[in-house]
Order: sequence, then C-alpha cells, then structure tokens
Amino acid sequence: MFRKGLKLAAAALLAAVVATPVAAAYPERAITMVTPFPAGGATDGLARLLAEHLAKKLGQSVVVENRAGAATTIGASHVMRAEPDGYTILLATNSTLVTNRFLFKSLSYDPDAFAPIGMIGVGPMVLLSSKKTGFDSLEDVVKAAKEKPGELSIASFGAGTSSHLAAEYFQKLADVELLHVPFKGSTQALPQLISGDVDLFFDMVSTGMPQAEADKVDVHAITSRERMSSLPDLPTVGETYQGFEMTAWFTLVAPPGTPEATTKVVSDALKATLADEEVRRRMLVMGIEPSDGSPKALAQQIKQELPIIESLVERADIAIQ
Repeated sequence: MFRKGLKLAAAALLAAVVATPVAAAYPERAITMVTPFPAGGATDGLARLLAEHLAKKLGQSVVVENRAGAATTIGASHVMRAEPDGYTILLATNSTLVTNRFLFKSLSYDPDAFAPIGMIGVGPMVLLSSKKTGFDSLEDVVKAAKEKPGELSIASFGAGTSSHLAAEYFQKLADVELLHVPFKGSTQALPQLISGDVDLFFDMVSTGMPQAEADKVDVHAITSRERMSSLPDLPTVGETYQGFEMTAWFTLVAPPGTPEATTKVVSDALKATLADEEVRRRMLVMGIEPSDGSPKALAQQIKQELPIIESLVERADIAIQ
C-alpha cells in the first residue's frame, strides 16, 4: 500500500513538473530600441549601428523605432509607459535625462525613474567661426567679443539645446557677451555661418568638422573635457577656460521596474558592443567618443551636470514651457 502511494505521489510530482511552464531565457523575441529623434540624423545613425551589433550579442533582432518631437519627451514618455520586460528600451540623451527637467514646468515622464542600462558615449561640439571674421584662434574670438560686446553673433540648434547652452557657458567663463541666433538645427545654421550671416557656432563634430576640413569655416576648439582621440591637435575650450565642458551624451535606459537581471543582460551586450573595434571606429567617425557601457558612468554624468545645466538655463532666461 505504501509502495503504491509512493508511486502515485511520484507520478503526481512528475506531472506537476511537466505542467509548470519553464521561464524563458531573456531575450526570446525582438527588442525595440526607441530613439526620440527623427530618422536620418546623427542619433538615428548611432541607434542603428548599436542595434546591428547588439542583435549579434543578444541573439535576437533589435528594431529601431523613431518617436521624435517635443525635445525628446514623446519618445521618453512612450518608453516610460511600456511594459518593464526588457523588450522596449530608450536611447536617451542629456536633453532627456537632465536638461528637460529645467525647460518644462511639468514633464510627461520622470527622468529619475528609468532603469539604467549603460552609457554609450559622448559627442562633443566644436567652436566654428565664419571665414569672414578672420579669427585664427579662440583668443581671437574672445578679444573681438570683448571689443564689441553683444555684436558678434553665435548660432545654435535652438533655445535650450546643447549648442545654446555651450554658448552660454562659454560667455560666462570668458566673460563676454554674444548675440544668440537660434535655428532649428545644424542643417539650417551651418549655411548661415558659411555665408557669414552669423559669426560663430558650436556644432557637432560630425557635421562641423567636414566643413572645416573643406576650408569653408574655421575651427578653434572642442567642448569635451579632454581632447578627442580622433582630433588630437584640436585644443579643448577647457584648456583656456578651466572647468568648461559641454557635450551631447547618449545612454540606454529601460522602463521603470525592469528587473535588474534583465537590464544586466543588455548592459553586458552593450559593453561587448562598445569594446568592438569596428563599432568604436564608426562612432569616432560620427564624432562620438565611446564610453564603457556601465550604468555607474550614467549616474555620475547626471549628478555632475544637473547644477551646471540648471544655472545655464537660468542665465539664458529660457522660457519654461
């Protein structure tokens, strides 16, 4: 009787084991990487490069989805509301996680609530001048600005953008006054610089340097903390004005509540991707210095920038939306 009962119990246990679904290893299907910028731009190019190589590391497709508009808030809000299962992630920037909190009275997402995956890289800007100005150096720019306060014009991607804030920070540290002329992006600002309708412009490396190399504009400095490895002869603004640093940076985050075990899978794949020499080479061509892919670097970057960006937004007297 005992033996018969034992067999029945064993059979019941086996049936329960067979009936219990085994948790599938993540990822078991395609992952969507949302980029809050339009297709065809610099950030979109970075997203597609990462997606291609992350897919190889993860063994699943990574699909890029463009949800542009409203200073990255549309894409960020979409990802914040997504299921926290690791199948929707966001390619976020400093605008998304730092600047927007000072530009909007209320945000449709919480920039502190995302689950961090890891830092991707940093894209510095270069200070350009029109050929008509005749400036040969950063010192020439500052000298002319001091001689003619408020007369030299400086273009930007638009009010509150990294290009605008770089101009504000430069004015603060160099103790000069420039005339801000906002555009809707580099594609609108660069022709005005080349024609001499504006005098100066902080532009991304990927779009500004080709114009300098074609001798259509002059380049004087880069906005990163250290010289860029692909442009070793170009001095940083900080070499003249200590403490200056203003870059666009890129990171991956997931919806709030995404399990740490899940984000770690993507983080490890990101680290491996950023260690790939071909990926690094292509990022440097884009003007982006690759990071190490760690979540810790993201936290440090945000903490470092918050007080600086807040003070620059106040200094620029940017209207809060």
